[in-house]
Amino acid sequence: MRTTPNISLSAATGLIDTILARGGDPDQVLRSLGLRRRDVGDPHGFIACATFAGLLEAAAEATGDACFGLHFGERYNPKNVGLVTYLALNSPTFRDGFENIARYLLVHNEGARTSFAVSGPWAYFRHELTDPSIAPPRQLTEYSLAVARNVLRLMAGSQWAPAEVWFAHPSPRDTAEHARVFAAPVAFGAATNAFVIEREFADRPVPTADERLYPILKRYLDRALVEAPPEDGLLAAVRRAVGESLRDGKPDLLRVARKLAMSRRTLQRCLREEGRDFKGLVDDTRHRFSLSYLRDRKHTLAEVACLLGYSEVSAFNRAFRRWTGATPSEYRHRR
Repeated sequence: MRTTPNISLSAATGLIDTILARGGDPDQVLRSLGLRRRDVGDPHGFIACATFAGLLEAAAEATGDACFGLHFGERYNPKNVGLVTYLALNSPTFRDGFENIARYLLVHNEGARTSFAVSGPWAYFRHELTDPSIAPPRQLTEYSLAVARNVLRLMAGSQWAPAEVWFAHPSPRDTAEHARVFAAPVAFGAATNAFVIEREFADRPVPTADERLYPILKRYLDRALVEAPPEDGLLAAVRRAVGESLRDGKPDLLRVARKLAMSRRTLQRCLREEGRDFKGLVDDTRHRFSLSYLRDRKHTLAEVACLLGYSEVSAFNRAFRRWTGATPSEYRHRR
């Protein structure tokens, strides 16, 4: 069974305040999709991309703001996205930044992809929605490109603007706000969503880059991609939610279900349909994380046990021996 792609709830940071600021009732908007405030309040949780897109469309209708997604994206702080943004900010060149976003966006959003290409004097930073259940796409697409603009302005300065902006969806009646937000000509009905940028800009160094921090961030995100099992949306989202919950102790089924905007029973039923159970996923996720933490010798065994949600090192030792046939110390010594 293939499940719906998810997006981090960090994408919804500030959504309630934006609905209020534009004269809407956020609770009414949430209820229209069967949600409550607590379902979108945990930035470490996840939500179906189609549900997030539906929230933006409902907010546009409730506020009477046809450009709600654009305005929400305009005021969104892209640092809320997390490590993907920080990696872009510390990339050696803008080309590296574009390529890093394209490579690691999946960590934040499973329902979209970006790409970067050069042709003649121009470079194209493209953004495509890959979840076919998102319809209509306008509010989510305009939000996404406005957030991308904010990332690039953090990298290049507050006055940065692309040469052109392309949207694949049809032109709305009034496009004045689009021209204002992007400070560039905006075309609709294009083959793809994209920023058109001068080629020479792509090869400029990023002024904000920290050459010491860059490889650390890149290694962390590489590890996140490599160690993520090749699973569809639900199992991958559950693993991420379990990983986020480990720092608070042993992950609880109810807490993880809330991170995924589900009821406890719904999560149990979905896992059964996948032939999995929650306890087994927690155990397997701890195993995967333990191998990663033990490779980094800066962590003591007590710190690794704490990061995995164990109250005692002895409990971690017993679990690790069950997983690998060796103690954590023996594993480190062999490596």
